[in-house]
Amino acid sequence: MPFDWPTRFVLAGVLAAFGPAAAFGQSGELPYAPIPKPRPQAAIEKNFGPGASKASVAIRPDNVVGQRGLAHTAKLESGLDALSDGEIGEAREVRDSLPAQSLDRHILTWAIAVKGGGLAPASDIAAAQALPDWPGTKALQRNSERALYRDMSDPQTIVEAFSKAPPQTSSGVIVLARSHIELGDREAARAVLSPFWRKEKLPPRDEAAIIREFGGIIPAADHRARMERMLYSDRVNSAKRVAALAGAQSLADAWAAVIRGNRDSGKLLEKVPADQRSAGWFFAKAKHLRRSEKFAEAAEVMLKAPTDGAALADPDAWWVERRVLSRELVDQGDMKTAYKIAAAHAAENPTNVADAEFHAGWYAFRGLGDAKTGARHFSRIAEIAEGPISLSRAYYWLGRAAEAGASGDAKAYFERASAYGTTFYGQLAAQRIGRDSIRVGYPRPSMADHEKFVSREPVRAIKRLEAAGQESLADMLYRTLAEELTSPGELTLLAVMAENRGDHFLALKIGKIASSRGIDIGSLAHPMGAIPSSANISGSGKALAYAIARQESEFNVAAVSGAGARGLLQLLPGTAKEVAKKAGVTYSKARLTTDGGYNATLGAAFLGEQLNRFDGSYVLTFVGYNAGPGRALDWIKRYGDPRGQDIDAVVDWIESIPFTETRSYVQRVMENYQVYKMRLSGKFDIVGDLINGR
Repeated sequence: MPFDWPTRFVLAGVLAAFGPAAAFGQSGELPYAPIPKPRPQAAIEKNFGPGASKASVAIRPDNVVGQRGLAHTAKLESGLDALSDGEIGEAREVRDSLPAQSLDRHILTWAIAVKGGGLAPASDIAAAQALPDWPGTKALQRNSERALYRDMSDPQTIVEAFSKAPPQTSSGVIVLARSHIELGDREAARAVLSPFWRKEKLPPRDEAAIIREFGGIIPAADHRARMERMLYSDRVNSAKRVAALAGAQSLADAWAAVIRGNRDSGKLLEKVPADQRSAGWFFAKAKHLRRSEKFAEAAEVMLKAPTDGAALADPDAWWVERRVLSRELVDQGDMKTAYKIAAAHAAENPTNVADAEFHAGWYAFRGLGDAKTGARHFSRIAEIAEGPISLSRAYYWLGRAAEAGASGDAKAYFERASAYGTTFYGQLAAQRIGRDSIRVGYPRPSMADHEKFVSREPVRAIKRLEAAGQESLADMLYRTLAEELTSPGELTLLAVMAENRGDHFLALKIGKIASSRGIDIGSLAHPMGAIPSSANISGSGKALAYAIARQESEFNVAAVSGAGARGLLQLLPGTAKEVAKKAGVTYSKARLTTDGGYNATLGAAFLGEQLNRFDGSYVLTFVGYNAGPGRALDWIKRYGDPRGQDIDAVVDWIESIPFTETRSYVQRVMENYQVYKMRLSGKFDIVGDLINGR
């Protein structure tokens, strides 16, 4: 039976009609654990199945959080207005005139600490940090450090202030190191400076301040580590500021020449003295050779380079270079060397580790026909992955490898992948085992979730701020709560509050933040309602418009890109004008960023044109939308035509796309399309859409 999930589902207002179980389930029924492994299907059905929501009744804002007293916001508004004008003293006076434990006093206490960070004294920030259960502790910590730096407290007080946690900002590092020196402890100062100086990207002013005050006590090895770290990030000016202190000017000059694409890069690299030829020199040389299209020589250098993480300084930057080079080698037909380059990675960030292991596994399995070696790499992804996209990919490819003779039960792997129904590979796995639906419901809040949520002072503060016309401050609370709440049910209530405000962009952000934390939130990151009924879109075109809009603008009606693309579907004004003329619609540039229905209507018409251009192929249309139609044609010449191929060949074609952004874009838009088709029509068919298109 197809599911029909509404954007807003039943909460407190439905208790009287349906009873607690119908609205929330029993207290504690929803598992709150992160998702390194999928839950049993029974648990999935229990919390996301047909009983999870009622399509006929919607949440009203007053059913989520009580509204009493919202009209009486005059004092709160005056305090917040003063804060917006930079009048911290006036804002503090208003705050101090309010009852000690009142919500409005707490709101002003928090707002002064967060928004007045450049002027608020440390005592005000400490008062905000003392508020129980208020989110945003990281931001408050950063502002507290800036206040300590500005207030010039005595050294012992500053050292004690950092006794529980190390500094997070350059201001904190500087003031703590300075305090240790004033207390006669240069080693303690060095211990504070060293880890920060080696890795942190800083504005020129902060770099200059640290070099001026502490350059002499920071060891040359730390300057060298910083220089290389900045060069790995292509921050040439930052690297050159410390090159002399690092004793590696020759390496810095040669590496910078490679980054800038100078013609003399090769000669400068060869002139670097032996004592400066660290792992970074190998990196720069391999990059120079690759850019010169000397791929085999670049691979030789890469394979001779150190692989120890400490020697590499930035193992994740090394993986990015390995990925680019290995893909060039694949295009040259040298799959064996491509595999060696990928498999020898030393990536550290879990996302990069998962990416590296996938490339190595894919090269081994699909390129070299070695399913067992491929499975070993895919298993590594399952061990370290933190989110649904990587986990579904791992289990899907483990299933494919098992089908080809690797160990394990292919169907069991596909079952595990299919638990992540909002992902590209989870959807492919679901169809591979005969499923005709994917779970697209919101988590069902329990009664305990609801009671805890409405009792939270920051939640009540959101409503007060919205009533006072302070949406930007309210948005800060929405986002920081999304970063700290652990219950899927409470996160759902938070997202629904944003939806009830009509802010689908914010609702999507809440879902994405929760998903990035490894919390199983169903389709909470796929809200409905962003495309109004005024949009002239028929059939599956609406699901497609949702899919593109979610990826392009994140449902921000007013979004304008650096290239000038505008609105929900990010249309260039020239394109929109041309489409409007063809459709017989009056063109208005202003409406592109003020009228979601207008933008979606023109965007859907443009998508239809692009689909016609590529004979209905969604894959090529998505490639063209992201990278340009010319790229789609180029990649057809390079990798063949995906149209009319079997599903495994189409998946390989997508994974062959050389641009990481476009490769991900195609998968994300396709998975979005399936979720919105399921939500709008109760059907999905990712295999058919990939093979046959429209």
